Amino acid sequence: MMEDPIMRDYIKKILGDDAEAPADYASLIIESRRRGREGLPQPHLRPHRCDKHLQDFLDGIFYGDFWGPAKVYFRCLGSKQGEEPDRYKLQSNQEASKS
Repeated sequence: MMEDPIMRDYIKKILGDDAEAPADYASLIIESRRRGREGLPQPHLRPHRCDKHLQDFLDGIFYGDFWGPAKVYFRCLGSKQGEEPDRYKLQSNQEASKS
């Protein structure tokens, strides 16, 4: 994923020298927010209960499937603890072309 030298340096700074690059940009953004500016883990921070829905929403922006993940993410934000909706499944290009 990260062939760009600027992104490689950013990953080293945020995640550490021996860290593997995340599978997608959304994971990198979320992990960098958890670690803060210095790139140090911040144990007092916990992910929001809709964190995975946010990741699906950001992936949808990058892959061109915006409205489906957006609806599920905002439904999650409006839900009560423990009543979160199921995660949105992004359609791959192959599945979209078959339909």
